[in-house]
Amino acid sequence: MSNEKFKIGNLSGKGLIIAAAASIAVVAAAGFYSYSKISDKLNAEIIGENRDTLSAAGASDGNGTDLNAPVDAAQTDVVKREPTVTEKEPAESAVVTTEASKADEAASAQTAQTEPFPTTMVRPLNGEVLNDFSAGELVKSKTLNVWKTHDGVDIAGAMDEKVKSMSGGTVTKVYEDQMMGACVVIDHGNGFEGYYCNLSKDIPVAEGQSVSAGTVIGAVGNTAQNEISEEPHLHFAVKKNGEWIDPIALISGEGS
Repeated sequence: MSNEKFKIGNLSGKGLIIAAAASIAVVAAAGFYSYSKISDKLNAEIIGENRDTLSAAGASDGNGTDLNAPVDAAQTDVVKREPTVTEKEPAESAVVTTEASKADEAASAQTAQTEPFPTTMVRPLNGEVLNDFSAGELVKSKTLNVWKTHDGVDIAGAMDEKVKSMSGGTVTKVYEDQMMGACVVIDHGNGFEGYYCNLSKDIPVAEGQSVSAGTVIGAVGNTAQNEISEEPHLHFAVKKNGEWIDPIALISGEGS
C-alpha cells in the first residue's frame, strides 16, 4: 500500500514540473508574438511618418536641393552665357550673303542687257545703201545667183575710201575670210559687235587695240568673193548678244 502511494507521489511531482515548463513555453511564445506585433506596428508608424515628412518637405541632398523637384523645373540662379557673334545663326548669314551676291550678279547682267548703246556714233561710210539687211529672209545674191540671207548692209564707197569705227570699242579679230574678204571685228560693248568686211588687205589696226568712234580701221576693197559682182562697197554687219540686227537702224539711233 505504501509503495503505491510513493509511485503516485512521484508521478505527481513530475507532472507539476512538466506543467510548469509548458506554461513557461506558452508564456514565452505569447510574449514573442506580442513583441513582433508591436514591433511591426511601430515600424509601420515610423515609416509612415517619414514618408509623410518627405512628401511634405521634399527630399533633400543635404545641401538644400529638392531631389523630388521636376527635372525641367525653371532654374533662376543659373547665369546664361550670351552666344558669340559667330554662334548667332551663321548658316542663315551665309545664305543671306549668297542670295545677295546672286541678286547683284543678276542685276549686273540685266544692266548689261538693257543698257543703251553709246550715243557717240558715226557711219562707217557715208555712201548709199546698195543692199539692205534681210532680217533672216532669203534674198537673191547677184554674184552667186542663189537665194540666201543677207545679214548686214552693203554701203557704197570708192575704192580705198576710209572706213571708220561706228563707236568706241576693242578690236577682237582681224582676219581674211574666203567669202567675205578682209574683215575687222570690234567689240563695242553692251553686247554689240561690229563686222567690217570686204576691206582692202592693208588694215591699220591690230587685235586688242582700243578704238574710238570715227577711228579709221580700214579701207573699201573688193576682197569679198561672194559679192565681187557688186560695185565697191563696205559690207557692214552688227550682232547684239550674238544675234544679227539691222546696222542702219542702230547707227540712226532706232536700234539702240
